[in-house]
Amino acid sequence: MNKFARLGANVLVFGAVVCLSLGLAGVMISQPANGHHSFTAEFVADKTATLNGTISQVWFKNPHVRYLIEIKNEDGETETWDARGSPVVWLARKGWTPDTIAVGDSVEMYGYLGRDGNKMLSIMTITLADGRVLTDKAPE
Repeated sequence: MNKFARLGANVLVFGAVVCLSLGLAGVMISQPANGHHSFTAEFVADKTATLNGTISQVWFKNPHVRYLIEIKNEDGETETWDARGSPVVWLARKGWTPDTIAVGDSVEMYGYLGRDGNKMLSIMTITLADGRVLTDKAPE
Protein backbone atom coordinates (compact mmCIF):
# COMPACT_ATOMS: atom_id res chain seq x y z
CA MET A 1 0.00 0.00 0.00
CA ASN A 2 1.49 3.33 -0.95
CA LYS A 3 1.73 6.40 1.22
CA PHE A 4 -1.29 8.12 -0.35
CA ALA A 5 -3.51 5.06 -0.01
CA ARG A 6 -2.68 4.79 3.71
CA LEU A 7 -3.37 8.51 4.18
CA GLY A 8 -6.71 8.15 2.39
CA ALA A 9 -7.68 5.18 4.57
CA ASN A 10 -6.74 7.09 7.74
CA VAL A 11 -8.77 10.12 6.65
CA LEU A 12 -11.73 7.87 5.87
CA VAL A 13 -11.56 6.18 9.30
CA PHE A 14 -11.13 9.54 11.07
CA GLY A 15 -14.10 10.97 9.17
CA ALA A 16 -16.26 7.99 10.08
CA VAL A 17 -15.31 8.31 13.78
CA VAL A 18 -16.09 12.04 13.78
CA CYS A 19 -19.47 11.52 12.07
CA LEU A 20 -20.40 8.72 14.43
CA SER A 21 -19.37 10.78 17.47
CA LEU A 22 -21.36 13.81 16.34
CA GLY A 23 -24.40 11.67 15.58
CA LEU A 24 -24.23 10.01 18.98
CA ALA A 25 -23.80 13.38 20.71
CA GLY A 26 -26.84 14.70 18.86
CA VAL A 27 -28.97 11.79 20.02
CA MET A 28 -27.81 12.20 23.62
CA ILE A 29 -28.51 15.93 23.63
CA SER A 30 -31.93 15.63 22.00
CA GLN A 31 -33.32 13.10 24.47
CA PRO A 32 -33.58 15.47 27.47
CA ALA A 33 -35.06 18.17 25.24
CA ASN A 34 -37.56 15.72 23.83
CA GLY A 35 -38.59 14.64 27.33
CA HIS A 36 -39.32 18.19 28.41
CA HIS A 37 -42.41 20.12 27.41
CA SER A 38 -43.04 23.67 26.37
CA PHE A 39 -45.31 26.15 28.12
CA THR A 40 -47.33 26.79 24.95
CA ALA A 41 -47.95 23.07 24.46
CA GLU A 42 -49.69 22.82 27.85
CA PHE A 43 -50.97 26.30 28.75
CA VAL A 44 -52.73 29.26 27.12
CA ALA A 45 -50.81 32.51 27.60
CA ASP A 46 -53.88 34.77 27.32
CA LYS A 47 -56.24 32.82 29.61
CA THR A 48 -55.81 33.16 33.36
CA ALA A 49 -57.82 32.05 36.36
CA THR A 50 -57.90 32.30 40.13
CA LEU A 51 -58.42 29.10 42.12
CA ASN A 52 -59.38 29.09 45.80
CA GLY A 53 -59.02 25.77 47.54
CA THR A 54 -57.08 23.36 49.70
CA ILE A 55 -53.77 21.72 48.87
CA SER A 56 -54.13 17.91 48.66
CA GLN A 57 -50.65 16.94 47.41
CA VAL A 58 -47.23 18.58 47.16
CA TRP A 59 -44.30 17.66 44.89
CA PHE A 60 -41.38 19.95 45.77
CA LYS A 61 -38.93 18.46 43.29
CA ASN A 62 -37.68 18.96 39.76
CA PRO A 63 -38.38 19.40 36.97
CA HIS A 64 -41.22 21.56 38.35
CA VAL A 65 -42.82 22.02 41.74
CA ARG A 66 -46.42 20.80 41.59
CA TYR A 67 -49.44 21.14 43.85
CA LEU A 68 -52.79 19.41 43.61
CA ILE A 69 -55.48 21.80 44.76
CA GLU A 70 -59.06 20.78 45.58
CA ILE A 71 -61.61 23.44 44.64
CA LYS A 72 -65.41 23.67 44.53
CA ASN A 73 -66.74 24.28 41.03
CA GLU A 74 -69.86 26.31 40.17
CA ASP A 75 -72.06 23.26 40.85
CA GLY A 76 -70.54 22.79 44.31
CA GLU A 77 -68.66 19.67 43.25
CA THR A 78 -65.03 19.10 44.21
CA GLU A 79 -62.48 19.26 41.40
CA THR A 80 -58.78 18.52 41.56
CA TRP A 81 -56.48 20.85 39.64
CA ASP A 82 -52.82 20.26 38.84
CA ALA A 83 -50.94 23.51 39.58
CA ARG A 84 -47.40 23.62 38.23
CA GLY A 85 -44.62 25.93 39.27
CA SER A 86 -41.03 26.66 38.43
CA PRO A 87 -38.02 24.43 39.11
CA VAL A 88 -37.01 23.98 42.76
CA VAL A 89 -33.81 26.06 42.42
CA TRP A 90 -35.75 29.10 41.13
CA LEU A 91 -38.27 28.92 43.95
CA ALA A 92 -35.55 28.33 46.57
CA ARG A 93 -33.86 31.55 45.44
CA LYS A 94 -37.14 33.31 46.20
CA GLY A 95 -37.29 31.76 49.68
CA TRP A 96 -39.63 28.83 49.02
CA THR A 97 -38.94 25.57 50.87
CA PRO A 98 -40.68 22.17 50.86
CA ASP A 99 -42.64 23.44 53.89
CA THR A 100 -43.78 26.78 52.42
CA ILE A 101 -47.04 25.20 51.28
CA ALA A 102 -48.29 21.99 52.91
CA VAL A 103 -51.12 19.53 52.43
CA GLY A 104 -54.24 21.01 54.05
CA ASP A 105 -53.27 24.66 53.48
CA SER A 106 -55.96 26.96 52.11
CA VAL A 107 -54.57 29.03 49.25
CA GLU A 108 -55.53 31.24 46.35
CA MET A 109 -53.63 30.49 43.14
CA TYR A 110 -53.50 32.70 40.09
CA GLY A 111 -52.04 31.60 36.79
CA TYR A 112 -52.41 30.50 33.20
CA LEU A 113 -55.02 27.88 32.31
CA GLY A 114 -54.24 24.53 30.76
CA ARG A 115 -55.00 23.88 27.10
CA ASP A 116 -58.01 21.94 25.87
CA GLY A 117 -59.95 22.29 29.11
CA ASN A 118 -57.35 20.40 31.15
CA LYS A 119 -57.61 21.18 34.85
CA MET A 120 -54.08 22.57 34.97
CA LEU A 121 -52.71 25.92 36.10
CA SER A 122 -49.26 27.40 35.50
CA ILE A 123 -48.71 29.29 38.76
CA MET A 124 -48.00 33.02 38.69
CA THR A 125 -48.89 33.85 42.32
CA ILE A 126 -50.07 32.03 45.42
CA THR A 127 -51.73 33.87 48.28
CA LEU A 128 -51.41 32.06 51.60
CA ALA A 129 -54.00 32.12 54.40
CA ASP A 130 -51.87 34.64 56.34
CA GLY A 131 -52.00 37.07 53.39
CA ARG A 132 -48.45 36.54 52.12
CA VAL A 133 -48.24 36.54 48.34
CA LEU A 134 -45.66 34.24 46.75
CA THR A 135 -44.61 34.89 43.18
CA ASP A 136 -43.49 32.20 40.82
CA LYS A 137 -41.41 33.58 38.01
CA ALA A 138 -37.83 33.30 36.88
CA PRO A 139 -35.36 34.88 39.32
CA GLU A 140 -34.25 38.39 38.46
